[in-house]
Amino acid sequence: MSPSIPVLALLAASGGPGPGSDASAPLRALLDRGHPRAPDLDRVGTWLGTDRPLLLRGALRGRVVLLDFWTSGCVNCLHALPVLRALEERFRGQPFQVVGIHSGKFDAEKEVAAVAEAMARHGIDHPVGTDSDLVIWEQYAIHGWPTSVLVDARGYAVAWFRGEPELGPLTAWVQAALDDGRDRGVLAPGPPEFRRPPTPGTGPLAFPGKVLALSGGGLAVSDTGHHRVLLLDSAGRLLRAVGSGLEGFSDGAPQVASFSAPQGLTERSGQLYVADTGNHAVRRVDLGTGRVETVAGTGRKAEGALQPALDARTASLRSPWDVAVVGEELWIAMAGSHQLWRLDLRTGALSPGAGSGREGLEDGTLAEASFAQPSGLATDGRVLYVADAEASALRRVDPRAGKVTTLAGEGLFDFGLRDGALGKARFQHPLGLALDGASLWIADTFNGALRRVALDEGRVATVARGLGQPGGLTLVSGRPVVADTDHHRLVTVDPASGAVSPLALTGVEPPAVRRLREHPVLPTRALPLQHIEDATLASGDPASLVLEVRLPEGHTFTAGAPTRIELAVDGRNIPVRVEVSDAVLRATAAISPLATGSDAIFAVALYYCREGEPVCLVDRRRLLTRVLPADGGGRSATVHYRPTPRAPGS
Repeated sequence: MSPSIPVLALLAASGGPGPGSDASAPLRALLDRGHPRAPDLDRVGTWLGTDRPLLLRGALRGRVVLLDFWTSGCVNCLHALPVLRALEERFRGQPFQVVGIHSGKFDAEKEVAAVAEAMARHGIDHPVGTDSDLVIWEQYAIHGWPTSVLVDARGYAVAWFRGEPELGPLTAWVQAALDDGRDRGVLAPGPPEFRRPPTPGTGPLAFPGKVLALSGGGLAVSDTGHHRVLLLDSAGRLLRAVGSGLEGFSDGAPQVASFSAPQGLTERSGQLYVADTGNHAVRRVDLGTGRVETVAGTGRKAEGALQPALDARTASLRSPWDVAVVGEELWIAMAGSHQLWRLDLRTGALSPGAGSGREGLEDGTLAEASFAQPSGLATDGRVLYVADAEASALRRVDPRAGKVTTLAGEGLFDFGLRDGALGKARFQHPLGLALDGASLWIADTFNGALRRVALDEGRVATVARGLGQPGGLTLVSGRPVVADTDHHRLVTVDPASGAVSPLALTGVEPPAVRRLREHPVLPTRALPLQHIEDATLASGDPASLVLEVRLPEGHTFTAGAPTRIELAVDGRNIPVRVEVSDAVLRATAAISPLATGSDAIFAVALYYCREGEPVCLVDRRRLLTRVLPADGGGRSATVHYRPTPRAPGS
């Protein structure tokens, strides 16, 4: 057993020197200090995502390695994944490797099959070693999730990064370590050699997270792994798929709109509200037309404390996981900030609901109480019940009285499966709730169980077990319908016998278009940049920017293809509403008031064909327009792009 490493204070500062520049010298100097030898990874229990063990003295020798210590139930660990993907993309083909070390907190997380399912659910492509007994955790002196450790090409541990990582500092440190290894002559010529096993298919559904019984009959389902929402009739027949199935952040018609790992659902006045977790946004779906509109969030994760906003669409959120309507307010379980927030459905304003932002299990006033990754909501129209996942707790929030109380749960590390008196009951990372009179039903996720709380009696009973980390449930005529997440299905449960029956689905197929795992977002840096016409808008006023794409005569957009539009204004992602006819596409975005000129860049992926010809034409590029504020400008401006037909690969 390798000796434990003392905790080092080599934490990356925000920003950091740019890669490959002379500014990396300060980090290079830190690499020259005496550092402890990194313990090898020979104590890994099981390797996943690779066909062979990856040891520092073996396949990883001479490579720069970033070890990511994570656990699958930790929302902050999930926030790290896009950063790690971007880092892998930045250094693709170089002697660098991200290696996950899964050091589970909950019992269910430590099972090898559960880790493999979590990797598939969250699109983790880098190899992962299991560390269920926290042996490697102790060797590297880790104290919390997530933590990353950088190992240089000589095999020394040179820097610790605690908390959610930042891409800039990590990039600078990795580049400095690569440069240092090259100068010392110890750097391997390329990345380690191993093969990733194929990812098995899931069937019509992929990791469905939540399900909701609609007031007009039928069900809405968050088909989370397929990045879409499904509308079913009462017999399980598909009525409409909302979302193209391609991971993204765009509004518009159901076939072109896009989501990222949607979760919670609630309905009000013919509108379906969706917690679009991966986009850190709340979306609204018109149940009549299927059109999608963003009502809260910018598409980017908030850094630091969340801020109130008069227009929720300008506020950055942190992993909203569930939603519920109380009066004229939409309450949001903001798992990533350990709070509840509320959206005024009349004004569009966003304000704090409950929780200080500290991760914990403390009762008190709305502002003083603390939560731990709230992920499920249910309401009787007056009070809210909260599945407080990381605390394995059940909470009650009374907005009128201004109080939060704990009904079950004792602390962040107190969990299990115990029935009986509510105050003594134990759960394990519950994610879903449904209320039926005096019965509160709970998707007890990491116990793989469906539980029922008799609120009038204050007692808990387990109704069914053997489910696959169920994420949500709803009630149809008193019978629970459960999103059996890791089994990729919906099931009904007999409330008396606990018998579980799969819900038959008709007309539901996997999306025709799936994102490439290597490119979870449009690789915008690799796309050519083309400057098109500029737009003039009224200075200081909210405005709309429209991109109109008109195909050459005789061409039409390819039905079912992943046509996609993304927009960034001065580097900030802006949601777009996309409308497509046979030959014309219009992408509309609401732009914040402008005081100075801004660069707006549309990243486009267009798929179209010529009538009578079978070949599909592809146009992928970035379109730059400069937004010029002027006193005489209008409230809306349209810029135009006309693609030149080219065959794929030309």
